[in-house]
Parts: sequence; C-alpha cells; structure tokens
Amino acid sequence: MELMKRGRKMFDEMFDEMFQDVENDSMEYGVRLACADESVFAALAQYYSQVEECEPLCNMPVRQFYPELEEENEISTSAEEVAWRNTMLISDVQAAGIPLEILQQQDVICIYRTGSEEDFAACAEGVTAQQEEDGDGIRPAVFCFADAAVAKAYVCDSGVWAPSSSQVVGTNLDDVLPLLASTKGDIRYISEKSLLWEEMPAVDRSVQGVQLICRGAKDLSMFEVMEKAEAIAACFSEGVHILWQIEIYEKREILAFFVREMPHMGA
Repeated sequence: MELMKRGRKMFDEMFDEMFQDVENDSMEYGVRLACADESVFAALAQYYSQVEECEPLCNMPVRQFYPELEEENEISTSAEEVAWRNTMLISDVQAAGIPLEILQQQDVICIYRTGSEEDFAACAEGVTAQQEEDGDGIRPAVFCFADAAVAKAYVCDSGVWAPSSSQVVGTNLDDVLPLLASTKGDIRYISEKSLLWEEMPAVDRSVQGVQLICRGAKDLSMFEVMEKAEAIAACFSEGVHILWQIEIYEKREILAFFVREMPHMGA
C-alpha cells in the first residue's frame, strides 16, 4: 500500500513538472466563432484572455477568441499573430440556408439536429459533401450533435480545444478531429451525459469514441483521472479510444461526450 502511495505521488509530481514549462500547442490558435446564440460567447470567453467582435456572417454574430501572446516578458495582444480556426455552430435548418462557399471557408462546423433523424442525416451528408483535402487533412471538420443542448455544452465546456492556463489538457485538436469529427462516408454524431465522479456510464457497445472532461478542485489527481478513464473505457467495446482533459471546477464531476454512427444513413 505504501509503495502504491509513493508511486502515485511520484506520478503526480512528474505530471505537474511536465506541464509547468511546456505550453499546450493548442494555445497558439484562436477561434473565430459564428453562432446565433450569444450566450455561447460568454461561456467560451472564460478560456481566452482576448475576445473581439467581428462582422456578422450570414446574419449571425461573430466573435474571435485568442490567448495573450508573450514576447520577451511583455504581453502582445495582436490578433495578427494568431492562427485562426473559423468555426460555426449552427442547426440543420440554418445549414440549409448558408451558401456553399461560406461552408467551405470553415475549419470546423458544429451542426445539431432540430428535426427528424432522417432529415438530419441528409443534412449532414450535404455538409460533409463540401469537405476538401488540404495540406493538414480534410476540412471543414464536421461535428454532428444529437441536439442543441449537447452542441452548446460541447463548445462551451471543451473551450473548442484551446483552454486557459488553469486547465490541463490531455489532447489537442489533432487528437480530437480524427475521433469525433465526421468525414465523407463516415458520419457520426455526439451525445452527452454528466456523471458524478463516483458514477459509471452504462455498458454501451455502440459507442465509437469518448471524450471525457474531468472536473474538480486543484487537488484533483492526474493518477485518479487516468484510473477513472481506464475504468470508464471498460464500459465500451475494445479498441474504443478515450480522449480526456482536466478542468479546474468547483464541482467534482465528469462530462462524457459519446460518439456513435449516425442512424438512418442512406434512408
């Protein structure tokens, strides 16, 4: 038992030291988000030090979010030094009215269902048909969500993969996209569940991927998080990948986002 305690303490100390001096790669990026619901902007702003209002896009308000950039002990806030990810959070109804050239300019499209699953599958097929290969892979990346609440929860609670310095993240956008984003011929959708730290999800063999946001106080142990992620992984089929991150939060809980194959494809 004493050996386990010592090993756990060493693991956490190694982890803390590893992240003291290494900046997360995703912090080099900013997000330019178009979204009809302005409450999303306020929630997302907690992850970024700079927020600016932009020209509306397709009658939707737009904000750009980016971190402070440090140069020789001075803080630079120049948006010109940020690599932007153009992102849209839209419904299936909105998607039908957005010109194709606008969709093709996006790096990430988060689209959620408001009608039937059959209609949503057809809409998702239409959006993914706009994807093209570029030097960094397929874009736009298309995230399909079961409903508006799940889509907004994901965008707000994930920080769109560029968290503040108070958050330790085990993944970045390069890890997230292949697992959660849909590509041509492989359309998936995301659902969500909030778990208390002690709870486990029900066994579900239909899940293809999971992203966990483990929330707790500053004393939340990295060792605990990895143990919990391993236990949760046992609820799904072998080979399902688990992405995780840690967020400093007043409550002790886990937000789990489950990725499944889109139903009614080809209907």
